[in-house]
Amino acid sequence: MAGIWFFTNLLVKLCYSEFKDEPRYWDISDAEFSKINLIVGKNSSGKSRLMSVINSFARILCGQHKAYEACGFLVTLKLNSGEFSYEIAFKEGTVIKEVLLVDGEKKLSRDENGSGQIHYEKENTFLDFKIPANAIAAVNRRDEIQHPFLIELYQWANSVVLYLFGSDFGRSRVMGVTDAHAFFNNPNPPPFDDPDDFVRVYSSAYKRFGETFDKAVIADMGELGYSLSDVGADNLQELSNFPFAAVGIFVVETDLGFKNPQIQMSQGMFRALALVVHLNLCAFSRNKQLILVDDIGEGLDYERATSVIKLLITKAKENDMQLIMTTNDRFVMNEVPLEYWAVLKRKGGIVKMFNAKNSQKQFEQFKYLGLNNFDFFASDFFEAEVLND
Repeated sequence: MAGIWFFTNLLVKLCYSEFKDEPRYWDISDAEFSKINLIVGKNSSGKSRLMSVINSFARILCGQHKAYEACGFLVTLKLNSGEFSYEIAFKEGTVIKEVLLVDGEKKLSRDENGSGQIHYEKENTFLDFKIPANAIAAVNRRDEIQHPFLIELYQWANSVVLYLFGSDFGRSRVMGVTDAHAFFNNPNPPPFDDPDDFVRVYSSAYKRFGETFDKAVIADMGELGYSLSDVGADNLQELSNFPFAAVGIFVVETDLGFKNPQIQMSQGMFRALALVVHLNLCAFSRNKQLILVDDIGEGLDYERATSVIKLLITKAKENDMQLIMTTNDRFVMNEVPLEYWAVLKRKGGIVKMFNAKNSQKQFEQFKYLGLNNFDFFASDFFEAEVLND
């Protein structure tokens, strides 16, 4: 039923630091998250960096990325089988510490030499192991029978996706006709959700879900003020003076009646379309549980920026997804209730997050001032806490 969250999978808290005892030291401690989060802060306060850290952590647990710099993560997750606390630290390309607790009970630990212990569920005992010093035990020891907690950790990490709303967002990337021919003629193409390859993401979704997917995209674009009669993929040379044969995405606006290719859409319209396609893929496939959207609202007017926020929150609630957004956009700030806010303040390399959980007094005080949300962002409510750290 829409509006009811069935899953407990949730990023609860994150601590991260890098380059300790060096001039380039950067640290964010005890960043707490709810189901819906809007991260605000002045330029260079660490908003995009925080999103990158969360995404990097997920990619590390998926085995897709390794940290080569000196850094450390301590992350708390609420997953279906309990509260997971996972700590990992890197130095000079090696893992110097790795510990996993589930509901306070140690399930895995290892040292900088790769030696450690892991809990075997069927035998209900711990056994020793030794892996290369640069290997990650949570990745290398995955076993559905003996270590199901590592499978659950991996499944959460694989459900994290980052969308860079203020970027190119895949607009300049097309699909060559040879690749397109092979792709569209494959009766069972693999699922595809790369945020930077919009053409292939849409095409993969259409292959899997058909006209129902297009209707959902058209309906959501209508909610954002873009009245469309069609959306699809076609040869760009037939739609514009594109220099070579390639497949791109087009839309047909109801009041215009012709196919408008992605390369000729306005920046705002393309970003809205790309986000809508990605969100509907998440909703249809139901394989994403943490949606990160950086710089939301960038390039959109007031009406569409506020409509995008409403759509994001609705999609998150309807599809049991955790949502973390960042913005500097005044329209977006004034649209999102303060209960979803998290304000970042930075002094040097130290970043602090303030939200209704850890700064209830300040949030409650502001409600009685009669000002808009942007004034809260611009205020000095939290300056003393940062300066006194």
